[in-house]
Amino acid sequence: MKSSKLTLISHHLCPFVQRAAIALAERGVPYERRNIDLANKPDWFLALSPLGKVPVLVVGDRTVLFESSVIAQYVDEITGGHLLSSDTLEKYRQLGWLEYASQVIAAIGRLYSADRRADFDAARADLDDKFRRVEDALGDGPWFAGKHFTLVDAAFAPAFRYFDVIDDLTGLDLFADTPKVTRWRQALSERPSVTNAASDDYPERLLRFFAGRDSFIGRIARTAVAARNVAA
Repeated sequence: MKSSKLTLISHHLCPFVQRAAIALAERGVPYERRNIDLANKPDWFLALSPLGKVPVLVVGDRTVLFESSVIAQYVDEITGGHLLSSDTLEKYRQLGWLEYASQVIAAIGRLYSADRRADFDAARADLDDKFRRVEDALGDGPWFAGKHFTLVDAAFAPAFRYFDVIDDLTGLDLFADTPKVTRWRQALSERPSVTNAASDDYPERLLRFFAGRDSFIGRIARTAVAARNVAA
């Protein structure tokens, strides 16, 4: 492939940025990562991003790609196309699950944004249903497509990362009845491309993000942060 400088416009907590970063790492593509503050988006970023969202991949000096699934597929294609099946039908099945992962992340957003316990429980029930469907789609692993890591794995890994913090706060244990999902989550947590897609201080950043929200989880997170500050 023709070499072009790649710059990934990023945010520390964005799961969609992580999806793109995982794809870049899996294909061994060098890039620069530039984090911005989404609460105070710089003018240069708004001029680049048609949707005003991250991730954005700047290719060379001017070409801009946006939407994480597009960026991930571009990265895969320019490096030989190994992160989606070569079988046409299976490839498009995987692309469907790529979109499903985005719906799971949206459902996680409803979970941590839920104001009342009843709303939290409803969001949890929705996620229970979604992950039961994933359980039914999984085979023997260790990855979604079996022995081969794909963009579906890259898409779901950031969703699972949320629960490292949510489970500690709430004792949710969302995956108690989905053993294949549990094994998949564990395998992803040990994959270098996944662990390196977020900064070492991600759990603390996520905890403080939750604590800043006026929600059921936000109130629990504020209590946890306050208790930690007292102990310190």
